[in-house]
Amino acid sequence: MTTFGLEEEVFVCEPLLPTVRSLGYLARLLRQNPAENYFRTASNFARGRDLRTGLMSGIEVATRIRDSADGAVEELRKRRRELAAAAGGRIVALGHLIQIDAPTNICALQVHLGVGDDRFRVYDNIAYFLPALIYLSAHSPFRGGRRAGRSCRLASGYAVGPLCGDRYRRFQDLIISRRLKTIEVRAFDSFPDLERIRVLVAALGRIAGLSGRRPLDLDRYARLRRAAIGVGFDGELAALIEELRRIAEIPQDMVRTVPADETASFYERAGLSRTYQRLDSLYRGETSAAAERVIPLWEDIRLRASGFLGYYVPRLPYTLYKWIRES
Repeated sequence: MTTFGLEEEVFVCEPLLPTVRSLGYLARLLRQNPAENYFRTASNFARGRDLRTGLMSGIEVATRIRDSADGAVEELRKRRRELAAAAGGRIVALGHLIQIDAPTNICALQVHLGVGDDRFRVYDNIAYFLPALIYLSAHSPFRGGRRAGRSCRLASGYAVGPLCGDRYRRFQDLIISRRLKTIEVRAFDSFPDLERIRVLVAALGRIAGLSGRRPLDLDRYARLRRAAIGVGFDGELAALIEELRRIAEIPQDMVRTVPADETASFYERAGLSRTYQRLDSLYRGETSAAAERVIPLWEDIRLRASGFLGYYVPRLPYTLYKWIRES
């Protein structure tokens, strides 16, 4: 039996970039439910030259392990409601922010699959179909305000990359987690459409249940990956998508329009602020997004201080533990 766990990273923009106040929102979640949110939330920061665009990157909420794709997605819906209630800014589920060029400032949707001792065979079967799933989930179409294919996060982002043949090596699209002993799909960009997430996670479940073993062809994977994250749509990728549709329920309209193309089209019509407002509405599941507001100085200081002292410092031991176990 396959089990499922989801980790979703999102930007909380105020109004167009994330700030350290995001830690204050995580501190609210931690106070509300310490047992749950100590282990199932996380914060991320920009690195190196990308610090010029700001220190804060995305924040993460995760689900518990579930026995079904539907169960995991329904718990993610609940986690989203909790974050939406705690966060004061616009929640932007996007692989890379539109207006900046910061390859370490990225957000992903990561899927953990528990498959017991059959990890290598299932890993290879997922790798075979993964370029098709990447195409269906791609959602970072801009870099520095300019169109950059469907996923600039996968093209040049931190902590992902084409498969190298070592299934345990970190910072690939697909790994076997040393710490959790799960198969971890790291290739999906963050996007707000829960129904699409349900389809993708269910498809992974169907692939995990396949008999036999597809070959792990690294050159083929790299070639199809380039097609999935670029701007074209070649015959080999189309054939793989149709092969996937024969084993998983993927509606044709999800193939015709992927998140990257939807967001790119809206941004080109409406501009940056309205695009982030729309993504916030889609994430929250509401007709109106979070309102822009001026944060008083006292509230800004309080949120930053509570985030650092009430979230970052208490979780530091667990953060270091994870880093050691995953290295």
